[in-house]
Amino acid sequence: MEQFEPDLFWQTHGRKILWGVVGALAIGVIAVQMQHQAAAQEEEAAVRLAQTTEPMALLQLAREYKGKNVGAQAYLQLANLQFQAGHLPEAMAAYQEFLTIYPHHPLAAAAQLGQAESLEASGKLEEAKLQYSQIAYRPGSYTTVATKLGAARCAEALGQTKEAVQIYEELMPAVAGTPWAVTVAIRLDVLARSREAAAPSAGSAVTLPPVMVK
Repeated sequence: MEQFEPDLFWQTHGRKILWGVVGALAIGVIAVQMQHQAAAQEEEAAVRLAQTTEPMALLQLAREYKGKNVGAQAYLQLANLQFQAGHLPEAMAAYQEFLTIYPHHPLAAAAQLGQAESLEASGKLEEAKLQYSQIAYRPGSYTTVATKLGAARCAEALGQTKEAVQIYEELMPAVAGTPWAVTVAIRLDVLARSREAAAPSAGSAVTLPPVMVK
């Protein structure tokens, strides 16, 4: 068995080992630099996003950073901006683009809610009500109350009073102590009054048609 000789081994393989170490270090340095550069670019993009209110600029940011969190926020901000401006087809398209690219994003429920509100604002109440009902239920999520309120509004507007009342009553415990509690209480009171007004009075006389006598 040959005896291991460190000097001979180093002379034979030292240069290869040295270059391997240098190469690994270089790759590590480049990777760190790229990470820092990417982080700096995303930070710059976040600043641009916070300062941007123009649809085209938001669309450019969304496409430039597609697949990244900044891009997701840009799409959602674009959709919200279009909704607030009353450009409902454009808002729907932006919400759908967000959901197509980021189906599992934490704000996906917010985009679905935006779609439902756009349908409701367009007067497509049946579609809006269905969309509200399909939004994933997440206990404690801010979208949960907004979703149920939207469904109740649509039911109320469609003349489905009994269903609207049921949804509002289910909401009462969840909104207790919040600003929404006043809204729910008002709607329940309005619906109760309208049902009372529509119901015939218990003491009112019933008028029968005259009987023809031959």
